[in-house]
Amino acid sequence: MLLKRRKFIKSGLLGTAGLFLSSPVSALPRFAMSEKSNTITVSFCGTSCTRDEGEISRDGSNKDIYLPSTGYIPVRIMKELDGFGKSVRGCGQNDWEASNTSEPLLIKGPLNAPHSLLSYIQNYISGDQYSLIEAAKGDSMPALALHGANIAAASKAEAFNFIGHSRGACEAIIAAWFLYAYGDEKIRNTPVNIFAIEPVPGPGAWSGLLTQLPPNVINYVGIYAWDMCDNVNSTDRIFQAVVPRPNGLMRGESNEITLHNQSWKNWVKREDSWSVLADDAQQKNPLAPDDKTPQPQGYELYASRGRHSTVAGNTTANGAYDPSKDNNNVAPVPELIYKMARGYLTQWGSNFRIPCAIEEDVLTLRKHIHMFHREFDQMGGGPLRNSSLPNRPYVRRISSIRGYNPLNTYYMEDVVGNPPYKLTYPVTSERTGKGWVDWKFL
Repeated sequence: MLLKRRKFIKSGLLGTAGLFLSSPVSALPRFAMSEKSNTITVSFCGTSCTRDEGEISRDGSNKDIYLPSTGYIPVRIMKELDGFGKSVRGCGQNDWEASNTSEPLLIKGPLNAPHSLLSYIQNYISGDQYSLIEAAKGDSMPALALHGANIAAASKAEAFNFIGHSRGACEAIIAAWFLYAYGDEKIRNTPVNIFAIEPVPGPGAWSGLLTQLPPNVINYVGIYAWDMCDNVNSTDRIFQAVVPRPNGLMRGESNEITLHNQSWKNWVKREDSWSVLADDAQQKNPLAPDDKTPQPQGYELYASRGRHSTVAGNTTANGAYDPSKDNNNVAPVPELIYKMARGYLTQWGSNFRIPCAIEEDVLTLRKHIHMFHREFDQMGGGPLRNSSLPNRPYVRRISSIRGYNPLNTYYMEDVVGNPPYKLTYPVTSERTGKGWVDWKFL
């Protein structure tokens, strides 16, 4: 199947570095799917995040860590749409902070999910899902992805827009695969657009569902935080981010793929058919060097100052959860990401009934980020990331390689190319090379 690229351009204004300025205001009634563009928007929350994250405090967190104007971005975006849209709770958490139970997930239909998947996710469908163990493992990702995919499919919309943070961003990618693999012809031909904020799968195997975009994804925008690291004394090591491979459509090549079929090898390895369906579809690696291949279309990778939580709305100086460490100099990063999310979603057909909360333009926000960069420098190990320790412990690692080997990663500074000299992006003296895809620096 070869999808044709379909654009859903509204009235977003193209600004500095390909970013969009304020989104238009719409007076449409509250409804999950935009009646004007026939586009549904589904938001996937990060691990342990509720569907009121940033609005109400939860255990181990505090709503005051979030910028009032942006809140927790994946949730706030949904509250500002022309309808309530649909948010999906995070792994290891119930739907709402005040609740000790979760709404049942939409599992049976309209997608024809296989028995192996339905069996795997049965413990995550309903009831009390609050679990620190599950928050660490993230085994409920496929359940939440299937839920979001079924919501999109049931809408019969002409386009599916997904936004997600952390494991929620990974669920958005998996949901696109489920739409393609288990939907009827109309569903699998419906364009999918993904705005992924820090897609981090967590520990464990990285399946092909995470490392490759399916043929139905028309646009992928990935935001990756620069000031995470791989310090042996830090929890950052489990926050290695995935950079999914662009599909054939994005590369101007054949968009045909082969879905992995169940075989005796899967049974021997105790692998379910759903988890390996994309393993035979792995295409060109965006992080590998190649100066001959044209840049992909509808595929954009952004590097941003800040940490994993900063780019989702957290304004503390260290990216942690103590609101007493709130710092105004950190705020321009979540303001910029929030503005980008609204801009891209507007371009793809989502309509907002509430005006953009950030009045500053993109250029002003970016100038502030790089003029007052001290907090960001300290977040990731200081203004210089060199170290006497081996393996560059203050440099983030990312990957586009499926499999079980935790060493299958790249140093982020090695694949993004040279940061513009006017922008403050600390690198080590060991930085070298560049991946095939050009990155944009915020």
